Amino acid sequence: MKYYYALTVIGKDRPGIVANVAKVLYELNFNIEDSSSTLLKDQFSMILIISNTSQMSLLELKKAFASVRKNLHLSISARQIDALDQPLKKVKKHMISIYGSDKPGIVYKVTQALCDLNINIVDLKTRVSGSKKDIYIMILEVEVPIDVKISSVNNTISTISKEMDVDFSIRPIESYSI
Repeated sequence: MKYYYALTVIGKDRPGIVANVAKVLYELNFNIEDSSSTLLKDQFSMILIISNTSQMSLLELKKAFASVRKNLHLSISARQIDALDQPLKKVKKHMISIYGSDKPGIVYKVTQALCDLNINIVDLKTRVSGSKKDIYIMILEVEVPIDVKISSVNNTISTISKEMDVDFSIRPIESYSI
């Protein structure tokens, strides 16, 4: 039997964060099943799904990271999660890009509209770029239920696009693999 945990790591970016976290996991005989990391301004963040054939208390797991947390000034949290034996859902995968002048409400309005259509967001990235005029860029990878028409998604996002004065595009993702 496998025991699964979700581990989050956040701290000021510096070399060695991933290596130090991976070392602790290796020493505890954990397998990294899934992971994602990114740099947000100067903050490095990482989320990992880890597994072990031996159950470990959350207190033991947190104690194992004590020196890494202290030496690299990190915030590390863990929680045990259920087994990952979920059946695959029948969905259509799409990429939605939103871009335009930066203003409050873009993320809220788009994500709420997708929620209202029962569309699952599996990845979301945002950035502000540009030197003279700030351009806001939001890229979402979504899972659209089979019974939801892409024309409905397009019409919904189009309404928000006009209201927020931003541009958008929606395109299907043919395959999803690393």
